[in-house]
Amino acid sequence: MIWFMYYPVYQALSGAFTYWDGFNPPAFIGLDNFRRMLSDDVLGQSTINALIWVAFAVLLAVLPSFLVAELIFHVRKSRWQYVYRTIFVLPIVIPMVVTILLWRFVYQGDGAINQLFALFGLEHWQQLWLGDPDIALYAIIFMGVPWINPFNLLIFYAGLQSIPKEVIEAAKLDGATGWRRVLRLDIPLSLPQFRLIVILTLIGSLQNIIPPLVMTGGGPGYSTYVPILHMYNVSTVNGEFGYGMAIALVIFVVILAFTIVNMRLVKSDA
Repeated sequence: MIWFMYYPVYQALSGAFTYWDGFNPPAFIGLDNFRRMLSDDVLGQSTINALIWVAFAVLLAVLPSFLVAELIFHVRKSRWQYVYRTIFVLPIVIPMVVTILLWRFVYQGDGAINQLFALFGLEHWQQLWLGDPDIALYAIIFMGVPWINPFNLLIFYAGLQSIPKEVIEAAKLDGATGWRRVLRLDIPLSLPQFRLIVILTLIGSLQNIIPPLVMTGGGPGYSTYVPILHMYNVSTVNGEFGYGMAIALVIFVVILAFTIVNMRLVKSDA
């Protein structure tokens, strides 16, 4: 644990205050890397992109999965609940890179989306989904329709199953059925699951380098650039590992702050 986990963390923390090209001994430069970040326009644009990504990622991680979990939970026969759970969880076996490459094909100029528009005579809706700086980021964010995350679905479903039957029966007697029950009973009692998924989504979306790297490489321009991709490029491409570790340190602090705020805002007894 010390050698393979904590020592690399120590190296990253201490390396953030150095200039290091990956070969020669690190040279201590104090806070210069952090001052450089304040005037780094690419990092500024990538930070804006990341905040947009985080906002949509949280919504897409919570709402679709929770709604589907509710629907499955209200299926009367347990056998059919098992069938629907299996159907929605099966896609988890598909590697992420395969899914991303599939969606890159879908977004191509002659890909499935534009072909579908042409089929229905909607050529004016056709776009260069990954080639237009105004929509490329949103195209990456919204890939994966219908946005049912199997892991999140199982967490919500387990949370709904943990609600005592006595509470559910009492809610029915009080007239809390349908959406009224969802709003007054299921959501309040599922707050621990909401909190967990929001935290994991924040961490995952701020560290999510694979989609922009594989689909666009951060382009066109810097429209799909995110801080974690900028850290990767300045380190491995430019050979500025000290600056890359400084960016990583700031990302860590931001994730930690988001996590603490979320845990304080969404309190529960669980």
